[in-house]
Amino acid sequence: MGRPRKVVSMSTGKVAKATKKQRAENEKALKVNTNELKAPDWLPDVAAVEFDRVVANAAQVGLLDNLDLSVLAIYADNYCRYIEASQQLAKKGHVTEAKSGYQMPSPWVSILNQSAKNIFTCSGKLGLAVTDRLKLIVPVKEEKEVNKFIKFLGTGSNGR
Repeated sequence: MGRPRKVVSMSTGKVAKATKKQRAENEKALKVNTNELKAPDWLPDVAAVEFDRVVANAAQVGLLDNLDLSVLAIYADNYCRYIEASQQLAKKGHVTEAKSGYQMPSPWVSILNQSAKNIFTCSGKLGLAVTDRLKLIVPVKEEKEVNKFIKFLGTGSNGR
């Protein structure tokens, strides 16, 4: 199968100019609109507010498009669940008593942990964390400074 393909601007290998141009055109064709990035009706109010916040901030850098809608909705829904679980744990505590009288973790702990896991997974896919966005930055090749005195060295047969 080989290695996953890199974006043309991040490719460091030797690639013919025509191939680079064709790849760049193919990448432009993959761009999708952002007109459908609206919070779905089924999201709770807290989740819809988070959805809109992320869309507004991501628009500043062109980070999201219509194909990110479902992942963003899952992120926002889990964000809402995380907040609810945190509030419930603050009210009721992390430990509850079972019918048998034994102490056991509150079911809200499990909801909190699963929501956090889903938030991190979705945010990584969406590039919401700084470390994820840094992976999207194209490294700029620094131009090597040309020695201005090289012209005075000459290129005679003795290597000078």
